[in-house]
Parts: sequence; C-alpha cells; structure tokens
Amino acid sequence: MIQQPELGKKIADYRKSKGYTQEELVDKCNLSVRTLQRIESGEVTPRVSTLKLILEVLELDYLQSFETRKSKTGFPSEWPGQFYRYFTDLFNLKTHTMRKITVLTLFAFALIFGITSVTNVTLAQSDRKAKKEITEKNEQFFQWFNSGQVDSLLGLYHEDACIISKGCGKDYIRGYYETTTKEFRFLELKTTNVSVSDSLAVEKGRWSVVLKSGETFSGEYLSEWKRSNDEWLILSESSGVALDYK
Repeated sequence: MIQQPELGKKIADYRKSKGYTQEELVDKCNLSVRTLQRIESGEVTPRVSTLKLILEVLELDYLQSFETRKSKTGFPSEWPGQFYRYFTDLFNLKTHTMRKITVLTLFAFALIFGITSVTNVTLAQSDRKAKKEITEKNEQFFQWFNSGQVDSLLGLYHEDACIISKGCGKDYIRGYYETTTKEFRFLELKTTNVSVSDSLAVEKGRWSVVLKSGETFSGEYLSEWKRSNDEWLILSESSGVALDYK
C-alpha cells in the first residue's frame, strides 16, 4: 500500500477534486478534523477501515485508487501485510456490518463444506480399502480350505470368533475345519456385498460345495468382521455350509 506522506497527499488531492473542505469530509466520515489533518500531513497512517470509509465518501474504489508495488514475480511486495490488514478488518463489524457478516457467513459455510468433503472422501477411501481387503481374504479362504491349510484358515479369525450355532474359540474352529476340509470342497465362495461401519463390517456372499459323494449344494453366508491391529478378522459367521457336518 502507498506509504506516508504520499498517502496523505493523495487523500488531500482526492478531497479537493471533490470540492470538500476538511470539515465537510470529516462530518461525512464521522472523524475529527485533527485526525484528518494528521492523515493528510503524513503524521499518521490510517487504519484500513478508516481509509476505506474516507474513499467511499469520496466515491473512490480502494483497490483502484491505491495500487500496490509489485515484485519481480508479479505479486504485490507487501501482500502479507495487506492480507493481514484485510483479514483483521473483516472482523471489525463497526463498518459495513451486514456486508462483513455475509462474507463471514459464506466463509464459514465454505469451510464446513470443505471439511465435510475431505472427511467424506477419506471415509469413502477407507470403506473401499476395507471391502478390498475382506474380498481378498475371502478368496484366500476359498484356496486354503480346498487345499486343507487349516492353520492358514485360523489366521483369518479373531481370537474370540464364533461359528454361529456351532461353537466359539479358535480351538473349536480348528477342530471344525480339520473335519470339514476332508468332507467337501468349495466350488464357489464369492463376496456379494460388504457394509463397513467404524471397526466392524458385515460381508454377504454365496457359496456352492461338492461332497465326496459328488452331490452339490449351494446357499448364502453372512460373516461379521472386526478390525484388530490394523487388520480385518472374522468375528462371527453363520455357517457357510448349509449342512451340519459332524
């Protein structure tokens, strides 16, 4: 911004070009004559709000009337200070109250919208990551079950996992799969939907199996997953096999 005493000289020139005396101008600006005299003489630098008020009475545009010096990069050399003055003046509600309230309200809405958008994007990315991990583990389950890798299957389960209507705990689950992996194999085990909420997720899917006798069966399954130590593990499942194998 133009510095004193050049600033005061410009204000005096503008005032005179409008035909105002100092007394007439201060009366319209609600300032004291002494304050205007000190500004025009270069003794003091007016606040941005005061300067804008004077220019508005003189029917002049602030930015057009006081062009800032530019650096070699093309940006105003004093832009940090100007930005600070503009920003602090925005919260000075003594002048142009309704206009500033409108600007601040719009700024607040824009800020809230921006934060909400970023949060939604982050949550969406987290959901996609969870769904991808659960789907991939379901594919691993298919391979490990059909190849009889019981220890690998146990690695997919939470310590407190349960197979609904059958039993809970990894000891039970180990015994269950040591038996069932010898009685049938999966023809299909496919995730159809995954719903994620915080550290829990529900997976729905369909399956089909073939028994040693050659008979085939198909159905649906429901598994509850829990995020533990940055990994999704099965917490409970309604048996993926329709028949009760013993």
